[in-house]
Amino acid sequence: MFYKLFVSHIGRKIQRVLRNLALPLAILVGIVLYKPLSWFSPAIPYFIIGMLFFSFLKIKPSELRVRKEHLIIAVVQLALAIGSYALLSLFAPEALSQGVMLCFLCPAASASPVVIGMLGGNIALAAGYVLYNTVAVAFIAPLFFSYIAPVGTSFWLSVWHILQGVLPLILIPLVLSFFLRKRLPRVHASLMRYSVVAFWLWVVSLSLIIAKVVHYMVLEPRSEIPTMILLALGGLIACLVQFAIGKLLSKRLLGESITLGQSLGQKNSSLAIWMAQAYLNPLSGVAMAAYSIWQNLINAIQLTLYSRRQEEAKSRE
Repeated sequence: MFYKLFVSHIGRKIQRVLRNLALPLAILVGIVLYKPLSWFSPAIPYFIIGMLFFSFLKIKPSELRVRKEHLIIAVVQLALAIGSYALLSLFAPEALSQGVMLCFLCPAASASPVVIGMLGGNIALAAGYVLYNTVAVAFIAPLFFSYIAPVGTSFWLSVWHILQGVLPLILIPLVLSFFLRKRLPRVHASLMRYSVVAFWLWVVSLSLIIAKVVHYMVLEPRSEIPTMILLALGGLIACLVQFAIGKLLSKRLLGESITLGQSLGQKNSSLAIWMAQAYLNPLSGVAMAAYSIWQNLINAIQLTLYSRRQEEAKSRE
C-alpha cells in the first residue's frame, strides 16, 4: 500500500515537472529546429481546432454572448493601433510604425481561450471575444490599411480572406462541442475528463508556430537586421503594453487578471504576418513574428507560476 502511494506521488511529481517544462522546451525546440518543423506548419490549424474543442466542452451556449468587456477591450485595442501609428509615423521608419500598429490591431489569437482555461480564466468570455473581434477586425483592417498604404485589393475579398482563415478554427470546435452537449451528453461528459489533451496539443502546435515565425524572420535579407532588431523591440513593447493594460482591466472588471489580459495580449500572429505581406511594408511582419515569441514566453512563465501556486495551495490543504 505504501509502495503504491509512493509511486503515485512520484508519478504526479514527474507529471508536474514535465508540464512546467513543456512550454519553454516547445519554444526552444521551435527555435532550434525551425527548418524541419516549418515543413509541418500546415498542420497548425488542425491542432488549434483539436485543442479548442476540448476547451469549448466547458462552455454552455448561453454563455457565448456579447458582453461589455468585449466592447471595452476592443475600443482599447483600436485606440492603441491608431495612436501608435499616428505617433510613430512622425519619426520612425515605415516598417516600424506599421509593424507596431499591426501588433495592436491584430485580432485575438484563436488559441487564447485554451491558455485562459489553463490559467483558470473565463473560457466563454474569451471565446466570444475571439469570434467577435475577428469579425470586427476583418472589416476595420482593410479600411485602415487602404488609408495608410493604398493597394488594389478588393475590400470584400480582404474581409473574406480574414474571416475564412480564422472563423472555421473557432466555429468548427464550438459547434461540435455544443452538438455533443445537446445530443450526446454521455459522450460530452466522457470527453470532459480528457481536457488535459488541450494542453499537450498546445505544446506541439506551439513548437510549430515558433518554427514558422523563426523561419519567416530568417528569410529576411541580412541588410535589414538593424531594422528587424527595432521591429522585435517594438513587438516586445507592444506585447508588454497589451498584457499590462488587459490585466489591469481584467482586475477591475472581472476581479481576476487572466481573461482580459490574455484576450488583449495574445494575438493571431499568422494572420498578422499575412496582412503585412498583403497590405503593408512586408518587413513590418517581423514585429508580429517577434511578438509571437514574446507572448508565448509570457504564457510559459504564467503557466509555470500558476502551476506552482496550485501545488502550494494543495500542500497547505
